[in-house]
Amino acid sequence: MPVLLVSPQNGEASVITLSDKKIQIGRTWGNDIVLADHFSSSRHAVIFPSGKGYAVRDLGSKNGTFLNGNQIHEEVLLNRGDEILIGSTRITFEHEFEHRVSMVEDADFFSISSTVIQVDDILKDFPLAGPEKTQVEAPGFQRVQRDQNLSAVLTEVSQALIFNMELSKLLDYIMDLVTQAIPMGRGILMLKEHEELVPKVVRVHGTSLRAQNIVVSRSILRTALEKNSAILISDVQSDKKLSDQESIVAGQVRSAMCVPLWNNREIVGLIYSDRDALFGKFSQEDLKLLTVLANLAALKIENTRLFEESLEKDRMEQELMMAQRIQRNFMPQGETIFEPYDIAGNTWPCRHIGGDYFDFISWDPSSLAIVIADVSGHGVGAAFLMASLRASLCALIPTVKDLGLLAAKLNGLVCEDSDEYTFISFFLGVLNRDKLEMSYVNAGHNPPMFINPAGNIRTLDNTGYCLGMFPSAGYETKTIEFGPDELLCLYTDGIVEGRSAENEEFGEERLCQQLRKFFDLSPQDILEKINESVRSFSAGDELRDDMTLVIVKRKAAGLPNASRGAL
Repeated sequence: MPVLLVSPQNGEASVITLSDKKIQIGRTWGNDIVLADHFSSSRHAVIFPSGKGYAVRDLGSKNGTFLNGNQIHEEVLLNRGDEILIGSTRITFEHEFEHRVSMVEDADFFSISSTVIQVDDILKDFPLAGPEKTQVEAPGFQRVQRDQNLSAVLTEVSQALIFNMELSKLLDYIMDLVTQAIPMGRGILMLKEHEELVPKVVRVHGTSLRAQNIVVSRSILRTALEKNSAILISDVQSDKKLSDQESIVAGQVRSAMCVPLWNNREIVGLIYSDRDALFGKFSQEDLKLLTVLANLAALKIENTRLFEESLEKDRMEQELMMAQRIQRNFMPQGETIFEPYDIAGNTWPCRHIGGDYFDFISWDPSSLAIVIADVSGHGVGAAFLMASLRASLCALIPTVKDLGLLAAKLNGLVCEDSDEYTFISFFLGVLNRDKLEMSYVNAGHNPPMFINPAGNIRTLDNTGYCLGMFPSAGYETKTIEFGPDELLCLYTDGIVEGRSAENEEFGEERLCQQLRKFFDLSPQDILEKINESVRSFSAGDELRDDMTLVIVKRKAAGLPNASRGAL
């Protein structure tokens, strides 16, 4: 968030963090920023969020409001580094100060001035005042009062952390609460990312520290992480061993603390704080309070992360469901009527969306194109390439009637659109109902199976390489007669590569057995039976690969139209 650096003519400067509320500035109490400045009016000016950032407006002050040396008479948008002059007080508008945090290898910090306490011991023994502690003897009054104050702080922080907010805002909020509870010169909240500590929030109080880079000892951080311990260095300057350390000299540190962000399961980060001579020394009570606050903060950080992950998962789930609906719309919808053939097809992706594709496309008044393809891999990437293939195919079919040439053009487009490790097995057959035959190209796809009523099977082998393997690949076109009551089965490898609990493959032979067994059923019923058989064979396990199946059956002359698939 942007900040205001308020620099009075007399007195110490202060930093005000802006929010989504207006900040009123003036001499009297009731203003958000009260100026002890006789040249300021009681209600002098206001700084507020506008549509494009933050703006300043004079409130009819006696001596005027000046921006970068010029008196303003209307609302003016603020830019980084702008200086507002109100009486003798200068206010600088800045984006939040970015402090460079560096970590150095100092010597061990174990000395007479150091205290290291296990976090578990602090959380177990930390005194929280209850009703039974209020009735004590006089000598213990100060202890009870201190315990009650600490309990009040923890209660306030716990209540403040009830509300949900995004992680980045939560981290800022945590450091605001910590620095309010324990005054400090500087504070840093770091989170672990890939086993590295990354500073997320830095708080610096006091102009003498603001211009300095922050140097932190890796020895302190490492001890806190490895021992899950809270560390206090109460008085650095009293210990010659510590006062000469690089991090101490660079930061003018008098006292320092470092505690883990421990969520009762793992350490998710650290809070480091220090003080210079103006702030005095940290005490063991400060260390214990900071440890408990860090524990509360770590629990909230973990819950927020889980909540955000849940929201992101829900969002992705919704997007994938939408992508699934879009992809399903790429496939044939409704009945496919193309006499004398009965046609049915379906696909079952192993995820929401997959890389399998089948289609029935009008070729000419007497012919129907039947397509099946399988993109290597599955998921979103495969689905995108499949959509690209479908678009290219639909664009080429009206103008390119030579199947070999069409496959070669598709191959060139796939080579351009994919990397060298991605390819597509592709089969395109054109059924001609006048000639009762099918012309086809098979670009590396599983050989389709032709079955006659006697149960004899012939396969349609490859006529070229998979699309995307070689830019200049050529493809041969073949033609086969489609006899009465013959059945054509096209499938992707997800059908035959389904595995049992014993890791046995479903295989082409079992597929042949299923086709013979259910030969007399309609194509739609055959689809459902084979799908059930593969899933039953796989013992109900989730699909390991996308599965697609197309069944085409030529009806014998004179038979009524039984069940029919969709176009």
